[in-house]
Amino acid sequence: MLTELNVKNLATLTSVDLEFQDGLVAVTGDTGAGKSLILDALELALGARADTGLVRSGTERAQITATFDISALPDAKQWLAENELDDEDTVILRRTITAEGRSKAFVNGTPLTNNQLKELSDQLVFMHTQHANQKLLQTKHQLALVDAFADQGEGFQRYQQQFTAWRAALDELNQLREDTAKADAERELLSFQVEELDQLNLGETEFTALDAEQRQLSSGEAFVRTVNTALAHLNGDETDGLISHAERIASDLERLSSEHQSLRNASELMTEATIALTEARHEVQSARDQFDLDPERLHFVEERLAQVFTLARKHKIEPEDLVAHHRALQSRLDGIANANERIPELEAQVATHRSALEQAASHLTELRAEAAQTLSAQISALLPDLGMPHAMLEIELVTQAELTLGGAETVRFQFQPNPGQAGGSLSKIASGGELSRVSLAIQVITAQQMATPTLVFDEVDVGIGGQTAARVGQLLSNLASNAQVLVVTHQPQVAGHAHAHLHVEKRSDADVTESQATFLTEDQRIKEIARMLGGHTITETTLTAARELRVTEPH
Repeated sequence: MLTELNVKNLATLTSVDLEFQDGLVAVTGDTGAGKSLILDALELALGARADTGLVRSGTERAQITATFDISALPDAKQWLAENELDDEDTVILRRTITAEGRSKAFVNGTPLTNNQLKELSDQLVFMHTQHANQKLLQTKHQLALVDAFADQGEGFQRYQQQFTAWRAALDELNQLREDTAKADAERELLSFQVEELDQLNLGETEFTALDAEQRQLSSGEAFVRTVNTALAHLNGDETDGLISHAERIASDLERLSSEHQSLRNASELMTEATIALTEARHEVQSARDQFDLDPERLHFVEERLAQVFTLARKHKIEPEDLVAHHRALQSRLDGIANANERIPELEAQVATHRSALEQAASHLTELRAEAAQTLSAQISALLPDLGMPHAMLEIELVTQAELTLGGAETVRFQFQPNPGQAGGSLSKIASGGELSRVSLAIQVITAQQMATPTLVFDEVDVGIGGQTAARVGQLLSNLASNAQVLVVTHQPQVAGHAHAHLHVEKRSDADVTESQATFLTEDQRIKEIARMLGGHTITETTLTAARELRVTEPH
């Protein structure tokens, strides 16, 4: 449950530190005093969207800290453990909002994403805001109420899982059929293309080797001519070749260098040159001996390359990409054959998923039918206590032609306010006051099914008074026997049933407006209830009436 709420610089709430207890907590104050800000602060701590307009003017940031006791919430503790967070008995939610619009959320000092915070918050607090009346008119919300009442939505969740699995399998099957139909149309072309490339049978690196060999062979005559000329110059006759001349010069310089040291370096260089020329002659001769000027081989290579270039142009790719393209076409052709084989397999999977889906839908329908009947009876039984002695609400299941993500049916809330008066859809028949009371009845009943330890009601008693308001207070007090309940109320009868009373007051001077929130003592509570009964002038009569409204039920 909520144990502490600390608010700083949130609109008119400059600094508020509150310690909560269990049971029913009434929140009262004049219109505009800031009661809703208390709930806004709690919602922000729970991950509601931040509005920079709530940051108090002249301050850099607003900060809200909400502390919860989760010692009796094993699911919340497990969630903390799974998310590698401190899983002790206390959870501290902290939210900061800057004037520039930046917002950060922390759990026990660790930053969280909005999705993580929402997952945890759903296990801590359930908010019944003033929007509940309008949401009640939405079919989707009505169905969610029935599912939650049935089994906390577990049956619906299982159905959705089956629906998602069936839909995914069906989509895959339809896509495969579409792809196969398109592929069948290109099968003949693919077969021809693959066969043509099979006949070419180009090796992985063959094009690169052929290209290099073709350049070598095509320059063969120039190669032979150049090599022969080089060998002739290097060898010459017995005495006029480059090597012979170099050897002679090296010998002469070596002989003179013993007496002329200035020639020593030149002598050594000529000796090295002679060796280099000799090695060059061996290399050139070896290349000449290995080269085979084969016109037939050149013709074959050029023919082979011509085939490669022709197919590359045909497929609009580079010659070096032809082998990879061949593999891709073969894979596509194989895929067509495999797709046709996979269709029966996928059809069987779809049928299996469909059977499981229909079973889940049937089970969900049974859950909904039982829940709709029970919920209708309980709501109708509660309406007389809310000032509608003859009103009835009947929740009808409306079967749909096809299964959807929402199930095999939707729901219709049928309302009959008075006997003899034609009933009809709640959205068309109920007046604003009637809708508010029906909504309150639904919220009180469904809240009893909630595992959430803290329930918040924001002015659910608008438009009622007298005995009806007293009954609402009693209902909320009963609800608080199993949960902590916070209710923002203008009804003294409701406040009289509370186990604790939080009063919000706005104070202003020429420069500053602040809202203060404090828990009242018993004497202060009597005076506040008297003020709610008779306005700001408190008389002995209103004080007496206030004392009579105070109910001190144990909790």
